Amino acid sequence: MNYKTKKISTLIFGLASVAMAVIVFNGCKSPVKDKETTNTGEAKENLVEAKESLDEAKKEYVLRYEAFKLESDNKIAENEKVIAELKAKAKMESNAAKQDFEKELAALEQKNQSLKEKMSYYKDEGDDEWESFKVEFDQDMDSLGRALKDLTKNNTN
Repeated sequence: MNYKTKKISTLIFGLASVAMAVIVFNGCKSPVKDKETTNTGEAKENLVEAKESLDEAKKEYVLRYEAFKLESDNKIAENEKVIAELKAKAKMESNAAKQDFEKELAALEQKNQSLKEKMSYYKDEGDDEWESFKVEFDQDMDSLGRALKDLTKNNTN
């Protein structure tokens, strides 16, 4: 083979390779575009569904928070009534018993007030933080309720 023939064969092979590459790449682009369009459409639908789910979850969260807050406010108000009744009973006690009782009562009253403030100052920090807050708040509220009942029992004996 001479130099011209080699050059022509290389040129033909090169052009054939370029033509083949163009055909392959053009042939692959159409399905990819269709697939991309489909994926984009699905992604948009998924995004809309996710936003709807998030909105629904936020609504449920707000409803749960409001219900818990109302229940807690009612418990705090009930504690305030019990404390007021115990204060009235304390006035009838003898001086030695009265002072101890009033100290315990003042501490429980302060704890009730702290719980009231804790609830009113709570800021939305997400569902996980809310669950932690709620568990801790319930424990504190239960502890206060038991202490008030114990104080009432000790006072009546």
